[in-house]
Formats: sequence, structure tokens, C-alpha cells
Amino acid sequence: MARPARLGEGVLAVITEQYRRLNALAHRDPRYGTAARFHGDLVQSVIDRTKARTLLDYGCGKQALRKVVQGVEYSGYDPAMQGLDSPPESADVVYCGDVMEHVEPEFVDDVLADVIRLAHRAAVFVISCAPGNRRLPDGSPAHRSVHSPDWWRRKLDPFGKLEEHPGIASQPELRVVVWRP
Repeated sequence: MARPARLGEGVLAVITEQYRRLNALAHRDPRYGTAARFHGDLVQSVIDRTKARTLLDYGCGKQALRKVVQGVEYSGYDPAMQGLDSPPESADVVYCGDVMEHVEPEFVDDVLADVIRLAHRAAVFVISCAPGNRRLPDGSPAHRSVHSPDWWRRKLDPFGKLEEHPGIASQPELRVVVWRP
């Protein structure tokens, strides 16, 4: 498969059109794209510690995080959600939760780099490390990039100091803050 195309000014394509369409259909399920509400405490603690004024929810789905954080200007980006699919602006803190396991393998490095590029102070990642049960409308698994926590740590380590937090899901997950240098 071809490498992602550059969209201009360093912005990378982060999803194929076919996968974007499948995810747009999956988002018709009211439960799909709502997990961020469970991670609001972690995100709020990073907002408070950094005195952040802006927050980008990268892969925001239904923007459930918006309802559980306070004291920041919230913006959401999701390439599969019409109206939220324009290239995002940078923010003090970027949250990328329950997203990376859904990224097509050929885009993992570019999505990680994009999230970090957009984060002025810190990026908060929540990454499922389990296959998951959800299927997309074509029958394919929704989790496309399933790897161990150690694999994800190695991917994230070059971007800054990692601060891990205990997982809260019943399946293995990595909850980590990447502090920007």
C-alpha cells in the first residue's frame, strides 16, 4: 500500500478513503466513539498540571471528552466525522484516546508524529492492546494496530518523557502522557 500523501505544511494523510468511509458508517452506532469520557480524570490532571488553555481531542468521535473536562478551549478532530475532519490546529495538550489501535498499520508512525507535532506541552495516549470485539460494516476488525504495551512504549519514547498511568479497561491498555521537551 502507498505511503500517506502530504496534505501541505507538514500535515499528513492519516487514513485511507475506504477506511474513513467504514469508520464513518461505524460512527452511526451511538456507542462507537464515546470512550473518552472514561479518561477525563487523566486528561484534566494534565490540563491542570500544564495550566493548558487549549485541548485538542485527536480522533474525537462523538466528542465525549468535551463534557468531562473544564477550563480549556476544546477542539475536536476526527477524519471519519464530517465537520470534524479538517486538519487540526495545535494545542497545549492533545488527547489521543482509543484511536491508535484503530489506525491502519501503514499510518501508525505518521499519526503518532502528527499527534506529537500538534502538542505544545503534552500528549495523552490511551491505547488498547487487545484485538477487541467490534467489527466494521465490511466485517473487518475495528482494531487494526494491536501491539503490546512495550511495542507502543518503544514507538512513543523518542517523542518525550513518558509518564504511565494504570489502565482502567478490562483488556490490556496503555495510558501514557508524553511530556514534550
